[in-house]
Amino acid sequence: MQAVRLNEIYLAHKDDLQFYLTYIQEAHAADGWQTPQNLYEEVIYNAPTNDDERAHVAGACQVDLDLKIPMLLDSINDNVEDKYRSAPIRLYVVDKEGILTYAGDPGPRGYDLDGWEEAIKQETANG
Repeated sequence: MQAVRLNEIYLAHKDDLQFYLTYIQEAHAADGWQTPQNLYEEVIYNAPTNDDERAHVAGACQVDLDLKIPMLLDSINDNVEDKYRSAPIRLYVVDKEGILTYAGDPGPRGYDLDGWEEAIKQETANG
């Protein structure tokens, strides 16, 4: 994830729009599909089994990546992930009426930060 670029976009537009990250199921749990990069960086967490455990991992993620965007937490039942399929990141813009005006492709390779920022600029120009 390009946390620095996410923070840049957030800081540039946070006075015009509300921003939120939603932490979903752990993508690379130690008791699931652990990646060598996570092992190297000592990012080692088992898959959470309840909301408190997920909140702990989400908090560590936000701190470790120095994410400035406020973070929400998907329930352990994965209600948000089931509806929006992020895999593990997906960028959206929702207008004032709650209408989805931009839905980026699922990540980690499918998301387009520049396209997302353009959609943000269009939304603020329309708003």
